[in-house]
Amino acid sequence: MLNLEPYKPSKEACDIKLDANESPYDIPQEVKERIWQRLKREKINFYYDPSCDELREELSKYVGVKAGQIFVGSGSDEIISDLLFAFAGPGRDVIIPVPAFSSYEIFATVSGANVIKVPLLLEKQNEAWRWDLDVEGIKKHFKKDEPQMMFLCYPNNPTGDYFSEEKILDLIESFNGIVAVDEAYFEFGRKTFANRLSKYPNVTVIRTFSKIFSMAGLRVGYAIADETIIEQLYKVKLPYNVTLFSQIAAVEILKNLDWVEALRDELVKSRDELKAELDKVPGIIVYPSNTNFFLCEFEKPRDLVYEKLLEKGILTRKLNGEKLKNVLRFCVGSPEQNKVLVDALRQILSE
Repeated sequence: MLNLEPYKPSKEACDIKLDANESPYDIPQEVKERIWQRLKREKINFYYDPSCDELREELSKYVGVKAGQIFVGSGSDEIISDLLFAFAGPGRDVIIPVPAFSSYEIFATVSGANVIKVPLLLEKQNEAWRWDLDVEGIKKHFKKDEPQMMFLCYPNNPTGDYFSEEKILDLIESFNGIVAVDEAYFEFGRKTFANRLSKYPNVTVIRTFSKIFSMAGLRVGYAIADETIIEQLYKVKLPYNVTLFSQIAAVEILKNLDWVEALRDELVKSRDELKAELDKVPGIIVYPSNTNFFLCEFEKPRDLVYEKLLEKGILTRKLNGEKLKNVLRFCVGSPEQNKVLVDALRQILSE
């Protein structure tokens, strides 16, 4: 545990914050007013609904599954942690294709599980570099007679693109254990495994309100799975894990999906425009993205690029790992923020 690398969000002062894949837009004021009005009617001296029943009912309409197939947590981090406590732990293998979201490894290690990291393949396809799963490398670690667990991020953080659907299905059908498919960025590309749970009851889909719903500060995530899996999650979850405020806010956001859809269209448009401009900047490789962020590799040392951007008030994210030693990740900002970023990179990389 002493060698565990913690997740450390940056606290650097900046004018443009692009390091945590957050939405650049706050929720509408009229939605906030509805949240405030509901809060005024609630008694905060009592614990709030421990099973998030109203929120799960709203989510069931949004996702298209029964409320009993939904489990709500304090951010997707808690969902990841609960899955590991329920299905991993000492003596169990947890397979993680890397690079991936760091919480998988952190919480798997805390649970006492044996973490198996399998490097992604970086291949050139149709003139673009893409990251994909090493299916044979992953299958080498499969055990038919022992339950295991595997995380697949879809689309992947930090690389940004989808893995091959055919490869994922091959792994799911060959695996003896729980496959957690993290769809934190589902709304940006709209590919999902949530509609296949009846065929693959060993799959759990993880989603969050922190990205497209602009609710990162309120910490709401949820799992979609077969009811037998949901039952196990309730056994390990913290009591009263999602606050009254967060539950009400999430319910009200789900009643305002027209705004969410418009925001999604705006961010996808901004993402595509940003990609087109970044591709024109010499000295940078921009990996394909179906999310709200980009992973970029530089000819110049990435630490130099990071510091130069920070001097200009732009905070990006440095990542650990051999394959990520010369890359930065940054999310899509507003059109004005994106222009400042591109102009800054153009100047830095031309010096």
